[in-house]
Amino acid sequence: MNNDDFFNHLSEFALKYNFKIHQEQIFRQALTHPSYANENEGEDYERLEFLGDSILDFLVSEYLYQNFKLAEGDMTKIRAKFVCTTANAEYSRELGLPSLILLGHGAREHNESTHAVLADVFESFLGALYVDQGLDVVRALIQKIVLPKINLQKIDFFIDYKSKLQEYIQAESRQGVNYILIEEVGPPHDKTFTTCVNHDGVILGSGQGKSKKESEQNAAKDALQKVAR
Repeated sequence: MNNDDFFNHLSEFALKYNFKIHQEQIFRQALTHPSYANENEGEDYERLEFLGDSILDFLVSEYLYQNFKLAEGDMTKIRAKFVCTTANAEYSRELGLPSLILLGHGAREHNESTHAVLADVFESFLGALYVDQGLDVVRALIQKIVLPKINLQKIDFFIDYKSKLQEYIQAESRQGVNYILIEEVGPPHDKTFTTCVNHDGVILGSGQGKSKKESEQNAAKDALQKVAR
């Protein structure tokens, strides 16, 4: 992706989320994977990720403190559910950031736009937004993307369905389950994986996800809905 294409995409993104970009280069850095930076002698997103991580922790902590009468330990547990790799990767996809990530040739070939990278980019993007726009604009974005999930207790993507399925099956049978990747489609930076879960030669369920782990969790969830009625 050349500079013009990147900044055109970025401008469309900014328009969608109602903010104006002042420092284009800081956003390019926020979306630059180390592999791309190494190949093009530029700066990657890691320093901005460090900043964005702290800002995200602060804003979620601030919200929990101001809106819930909870003990410190309970607030820590809630924050951990909604500020973690799985959650941040989901926020990244919800914002449409995967299509903007600048990956080096080697990273694209090895599909390094993983769950962890998407999570990192969400944080680095918040860091860039803070540098360019200030804390209030970042807070407004968090209010749209993160806080509604806390209010609705949307935590199903944090439940370990694989462990729950394993426990259920082992209570009924000595044999465990295994997961089989049956399909992966899409470009390297935005793949979709389909996995089925098998027990004693029988397919119990299937699921899709943007990572192999996510597809396995969704397959386990599907299986539980079918067998644990």
